[in-house]
Amino acid sequence: MMAQVAAEELGVPVAHITVSLGDTDLPPTVVAGGSAGTASIAPAIMAACVAICRRLGGETGSSANVVAAMAASGMGVIEEFAETRAHGLPPESVRGLYRGMAFPTGGVGLADRVQFTLGAQFVEIRIHAMTREIRVARAVGAFAAGRIINPRTAHSQLVGGMIWGIGSALHEHSEIDARTAGYINANLADYLMPVNADVVDVRAIMVPEEDRLVNRAGVKGVGEIGVVGVAAAISNAVFHATGRRVRDLPIRIEHMM
Repeated sequence: MMAQVAAEELGVPVAHITVSLGDTDLPPTVVAGGSAGTASIAPAIMAACVAICRRLGGETGSSANVVAAMAASGMGVIEEFAETRAHGLPPESVRGLYRGMAFPTGGVGLADRVQFTLGAQFVEIRIHAMTREIRVARAVGAFAAGRIINPRTAHSQLVGGMIWGIGSALHEHSEIDARTAGYINANLADYLMPVNADVVDVRAIMVPEEDRLVNRAGVKGVGEIGVVGVAAAISNAVFHATGRRVRDLPIRIEHMM
């Protein structure tokens, strides 16, 4: 994503962009979580690219202009440092990053707007009449997550999130020994997760959207949106199929007896 944004802004091939990430010598950035990565980093990359092009006396988005201006300048390298902060954050939020502090924003926490990534999930389940086993036959999700910079990776994350939601609804649970307060199933042999046989048909639809009020890149987050609605959809489907409202996860066979 970082390489794509820089290449687009500078008008050069992605193959000509090298990204350095995950080194304490580099400037601070947002935590790798909270669906915040792309929406926070992309605007900063864009700001740095604009600054580079201004120093070269040109406009962003034209490789001929950037390459020719660089050659004409006689400079071997141009370095620009850019800081951006989301709408509604105080000026000290950027300084807080240097001290390891996070300043999440968005949602309903803004005075003048509400901004969310939106999603809707639909599932078809089948419950065995004799054994009461629950199977997810189909799962479809539709998501409006702003501008999608890399459709392949975003689609993969959405589908993976929906599978994660199936695990949350029907499989995953940490068993704790009440005597020792230790986890009994703290390994992949005993901790139950969805496998290929549990995931039949999962589809993610990315609804076209570009919201420039959120940030200059028009980007929102896709990190958790694929997960959060699936368990509720499965629980509602169980209620539709059996008339039994289950409010505990995971939904187990004994809940269906």
